[in-house]
Parts: sequence; structure tokens; C-alpha cells
Amino acid sequence: MIQKRPRLPYNSVFLVSERRPLVINSDRLLETFLSILRIDSYYPNEDPVMGPLRPKLERAGLQLSTDEHRNVLGYWPGTGELAERDPIMLCAHTDTVWPTPEMEPVVRDNAVHTDGSSVLGADDKAAVAAIVEAVEAIADESLPHPPVEVLFTVGEEVGHIGSRAFDVSKARSKMVFVPDADGTVGGVMLAAPWTIAMKTIFQGRAAHAGMDPENGRSALCMAARAIETMRLGRLDDETTVNVGTLNGGEAMNIVPPRAEMVWQLRSLDQGKYERIKEELLGACQAAAEAFEGTVEFEQVGGTQGFRFDEDDPIIVRAKSAIAASGIDPWTSVTCGGSDANEFNNHGLPAVVISVGYLDIHTNEESMPLDQLHQLTDVCCSLMLGK
Repeated sequence: MIQKRPRLPYNSVFLVSERRPLVINSDRLLETFLSILRIDSYYPNEDPVMGPLRPKLERAGLQLSTDEHRNVLGYWPGTGELAERDPIMLCAHTDTVWPTPEMEPVVRDNAVHTDGSSVLGADDKAAVAAIVEAVEAIADESLPHPPVEVLFTVGEEVGHIGSRAFDVSKARSKMVFVPDADGTVGGVMLAAPWTIAMKTIFQGRAAHAGMDPENGRSALCMAARAIETMRLGRLDDETTVNVGTLNGGEAMNIVPPRAEMVWQLRSLDQGKYERIKEELLGACQAAAEAFEGTVEFEQVGGTQGFRFDEDDPIIVRAKSAIAASGIDPWTSVTCGGSDANEFNNHGLPAVVISVGYLDIHTNEESMPLDQLHQLTDVCCSLMLGK
């Protein structure tokens, strides 16, 4: 469960900005956010999102490139006395969970809301807009900054497609900050889960259910036995298991010869993950054998988890940038996967920070404007080496 923090008043974001010579352009930030929300970018249709963003980033001096997987990487050379510092990367994904055709965002009550026809897409377009505005705000003031990389990935919501395929050798940075977590702005996620999604295929033997059931071997019975013996739900505060789908059978008068089910395991502890995975596989194998059938397994998804300590350099850097923005940093863990899982798996340290969106993946989704400003301020601090 992600820890929540009280939200600051909307106008408090201007007090943050007044403490250093950097002014976030509120109108421009909002317009950037609204313009990309109006673009339906369910995978694989993310490319138009970069349309309004490319000119902004190129005017600021970023060198943009697109890889064969449609990820867009931008490099911003450092300036002034900070030009020789190590670069850092900020990453956000441009896809949303499901199509948002003709969704018109509504601004009211100091927040941007979906019109109710679909999700809003603040996951993760709030982060996209914040990163772009941070670049523009720093460029407007001609502030010295270390080298910065920005990466906009595709297909995150459907399996981290862009980040999984991204060639990390192209990155100059040794740290990646990924704004893509629940909770008020200021959160730093120390850990994300190891996950696996497994398609389990039970094979039995067909027979006439009325005239010859004795010769049948019910694959659905095998699946039912497996579900009965598997530990499901929340196993402890770090681990969950769920059976998501079950399909099988041909007709009511035929003993079902085949059944498929898909289950998922998540754990924040790698040791638990490995032990429980073997336990689940064993339960399915035993269920098939109990009904004289066979079982096959096909992995259809999964991520490598990660865990940082409070004093790891990337965590210290994240908390320092948040504090420089006038926000009290807080740490927690997330049970959701993100692009950060893939970067860490490829040897590039990456940490997830909170965005401040509300009710994501629902038709009630919204993005409070104070949180959008605070997230932009944190992105600025990260880029400025705070």
C-alpha cells in the first residue's frame, strides 16, 4: 500500500518557485498537458503525442532521436559551471491504459478531470507535461544545468514494451528518475515487485458426458483442483497471487479435454517470489496428475523487481531534489510495475517517484493542478542537480 501525504494548497507552488530564479509558466504547463491529453495514445498509437512536444524540446536545445521501437530519447548538453557533471535521465511513458477517443479534459476545482467517457491519461501524461515544462522553464531563465536526458517510452501499460526493448547503452546517464507512482508529490518508491504471469494449459481426454464419462479426463476439474489448492489473494504484506482468467470446455455433453487459466504472482521479496512460484507450479502439476491429465506452462508476462536502501545514491538524489522544491520527501514501496523495473533489470539504476494523480485507470481520473506544478518543480530540481 502506497503511503499518502496531505496535499498542499494550490497556490503554495508559487512559493516554491519564488525561492529560486525559476518561474514555471502555469498557462504553458496546463496547455501542454491538455494538448497531449486530447491525443488518443493507446498502444501502438503513441507517436502523435510527440507532435506538440518536439518543437518545445528542440527550441530548448535538446537533441532528439527515435529508436526502432519508437522510444524518443533527448539529450540536453550541460551548460555553465555544471556542464561537466554526470547526466541524469527523466523518463515517462506516452501511452494510456485504454483508448480515449474524443475525450475532452475538463478543468474545474483546481484540477483537470476526465469528461467521464474514458480515463484521463494523467498516467503518465502528467509526468510527460511536467518534464517538458521543466526543460522550457530552465531554458527560459538560461540557468546553468548538468547534462540531462529525457526518455519518452511506448507501450508501458501493456507490458513495458518500449523500456524492455530500449538499448541502455545509448544512455549517458547512470541514474533514471521515473515519475509514475501513486501518492502525493514527494514520494520515492524504494521497491517494486518481482512478477510473473503464467498461462497454464491442462490437457485431459474428451468423452461423451452421458454415455461414456468414465473414459473422460476433465481438464476443468484439473483447473478447479489447482485453484482450490493454490494460495490466492494477499499472502502477506509483500506478496499477492491471483487467478485472472479460466477458459475451457466444448459443449455441455462433452467431458472437457482442455482448459486454460492465467495466474499472476507479485512479491516485493525475491526469495518469496521464487519459493511461491515453485509452489504454484507444483499445485498445477499435482492437480493435473490427480485427474490423470497433463499440464503445460507458458509465461505470458513478468518483470524483475528492485529494492533500494534509504542511503543509496539514487534515493538520496531523489529526496534532495524533492526537498529543494520545498516538499517533505517520503518513501514507500509500490506493488505496481513500471519502466523502472526494466531499466534496473538491464543494469541502469532507476527509481519511481510519485505524480499526484487521483483515481487512475478509471473514468473518474483527475490531476490536481497543485500536484502538477509541484511535480514540475521536482523535475526542475532534478535537472538542475539539486
